[in-house]
Amino acid sequence: MSDMATTAAEKSSTSVPPGQVQSIARAFTVLETVARAEHPVGVTEISEASGVPTGTVYRMARTLTELGYLRKDGRSKYTIGGRVLVLTKASTDYVAALARPHLDELAALFGETVALGTLQDDAIMYLAQAAGRRTIRMFTSLGERIHPHCTAIGKALLADREDAEVQALLRRTGMPRYTDQTITDEQHFLDVLGATRERGYALNEGEQEEGMRCIAIRLPYAAKPLGFSLSAPTARMSDATIAGYLPHLRQKAEQLTDELYEYTSSY
Repeated sequence: MSDMATTAAEKSSTSVPPGQVQSIARAFTVLETVARAEHPVGVTEISEASGVPTGTVYRMARTLTELGYLRKDGRSKYTIGGRVLVLTKASTDYVAALARPHLDELAALFGETVALGTLQDDAIMYLAQAAGRRTIRMFTSLGERIHPHCTAIGKALLADREDAEVQALLRRTGMPRYTDQTITDEQHFLDVLGATRERGYALNEGEQEEGMRCIAIRLPYAAKPLGFSLSAPTARMSDATIAGYLPHLRQKAEQLTDELYEYTSSY
């Protein structure tokens, strides 16, 4: 049995202490099992890892998905849903606090603005940023909700989803135009996501702010959709410059992911 399975099984609520409500205890066991998984998990895997019966897991997962605490993909696999972040502001604050030293190092190294963002309730929300030292630079409003189709982080995070799920999101949110470069055609956007998957990083070519170019990568963290972005005026962001930035962004993404897993495994 994996470490994740052992930990969850040890905490399983198949035998609930007096005074606890079994259905609530089991729902949290299912939620925590999915959160600890390093990849999307199905009902059987959740049951084996948690010790909760399969039928109960199915009902709990369906309810948690309807409420937004879990997300179900086209293969009937589950990951954590965006609504988990609203359970406690402290959780978001802690993620941001872990990220800030890494963002500060990257901003100091390159002199450009670097940010951490997430996809929550169909919108990109920036959790932390470190401003570049250049006079002309990009500023990001923390907590502001932004359409994902016009941001590099949005593309990086949506590239991890199946096309049908992306299409459903775009039809809910629309694809408003912000600049002449904004992608407003659904199929064009899906093609761009395909290129993003092949390349391993996302680009924003002045699609939200004219004259600005942005790159973004997804953190290899299964419990939350998180991404790093680096933004600068187009004149300072040649393809060669981006190639030099990427190894550092990926290294910091790995380091932050390790810290996040260390934090969550302590509970």
